[in-house]
Amino acid sequence: MENKSDSKTTKIDKSLAIAQLWRIGNLSWKLRPHQKELYNLFYSSKEKTNTWLLSRRQGKTFTLLILATEACLRNPNVVVKFVAPTKAQVNQIIRPIIREILVDCPKELQPELKTQDWVYYFPNGSEIQLAGSEAGHYQRLRGGSSWIAIVDEAQDVTDLDDVIGSVLLPTTLTTKGKILLAGTPPKNSDHDFIRYIEKAELAKTLVKQTIYDNKSISKEDIGLLADELGGVDSEAFRREMMCEIIKDPSTSVVPEFTKEMKDKVVKEWVKPSFYHPYVGMDLGFDDLTVVLFAYYDFRNDKVVFEDEFVINGVDLHLDKLANTILDIEFKLWTNQLTNETTKPFIRVSDIQPIVVSEITRLSNYQLKWHNADKRDKDASINFMRMMISQEKVIIHPRCVTLIRHLENVRWASKNNRDTFARSADDGHYDAVDAMRYLLRAVDYKKNPYPVNSNPDQFVYNNKNNPINKQVDVFKKIFNRR
Repeated sequence: MENKSDSKTTKIDKSLAIAQLWRIGNLSWKLRPHQKELYNLFYSSKEKTNTWLLSRRQGKTFTLLILATEACLRNPNVVVKFVAPTKAQVNQIIRPIIREILVDCPKELQPELKTQDWVYYFPNGSEIQLAGSEAGHYQRLRGGSSWIAIVDEAQDVTDLDDVIGSVLLPTTLTTKGKILLAGTPPKNSDHDFIRYIEKAELAKTLVKQTIYDNKSISKEDIGLLADELGGVDSEAFRREMMCEIIKDPSTSVVPEFTKEMKDKVVKEWVKPSFYHPYVGMDLGFDDLTVVLFAYYDFRNDKVVFEDEFVINGVDLHLDKLANTILDIEFKLWTNQLTNETTKPFIRVSDIQPIVVSEITRLSNYQLKWHNADKRDKDASINFMRMMISQEKVIIHPRCVTLIRHLENVRWASKNNRDTFARSADDGHYDAVDAMRYLLRAVDYKKNPYPVNSNPDQFVYNNKNNPINKQVDVFKKIFNRR
């Protein structure tokens, strides 16, 4: 039988231990494992802006408020600015969670909430300032300095760019503070949060947790949740629980390039022995310059994009561009057995004649270009979309910019379907233009195989074909490596 005195002593010891954790500002013990992972990632991150893409049921807001409370406990006279979508959300969700966090906080450390200005004042002079974003209420957070600026449910925050750029970011400059955005993918593909997600993906700093990362929820409960949302394949489940950005047909330029389609067409491909190479370029002095290198596999009726070269406009030098293009063509299209390079059947670009002449000169007249067919932009985009949907395009995984641009490219707005939106890499999804130029330039009727030949005889690039063993013998005889 348990001794009542020992039980009381244990409770006292536990209380003292908890009080001590509060005094040193360590509240991580309140977090579940998947929340602790987010907590650790925030403290280890060296990024100015941290972007969290999280499913529902992760306890996201609880984790954010733990970080906010810790910052105020550990440091006197610091400010944490916290933005939620609405003032009602601040009142109905934020306040109860803070109350839950503070349930065992020693009285001498307890902050006081003053509802007239929606600020939690800590005894050491630190503050958590709260605001909803609707109707410009976030403007009340303007000015001063902050150690952390947090935006919760970023997908529903109005004027997110202004909230961050005009209000929150300036408050972190002198403190070298961090900005933390957290939410699920927005329903509206025009929402500013999409761009922050893209930027984080580009920088490889995006933190993403799906419903399956929350080990405290059973598979049975996830199944029930999926049923409520219309099934695991429903848009609601994929967006809210799997953190997928669902393409909006009204703004997406290439809605066919879904996750499922990407899995089908992004892969390595065995190059045939005879093919016609093509080069497509979208030149940008203000945006990105993207050069795509592809060939047409006549036998399989597929255009295979096997490499790319991407450079920012400010770093563009025509001599470097010319040399790099020649180097990549040599690497991709030189036959290792004969040491002969297959020249591109055609190179196409949108560049002006004077620039064409300069690139030709700088390449010792090895690079010759044709003007891209820019007639009827809609028709060329539709042709590209059909090629993708029919799986007549193969993209090598190293074409990371092309893949990312196809995933994210969207129109500037629902009412502006003439120009692409700004991309996270300071371009206008320029790889998509380079791709459509190239696809239009391919001669799909031109057979690269010798007359009266059997294509099955020409499979030297297939490592599993016995003919390659004969090729290897000849390589050894002539000391080819």
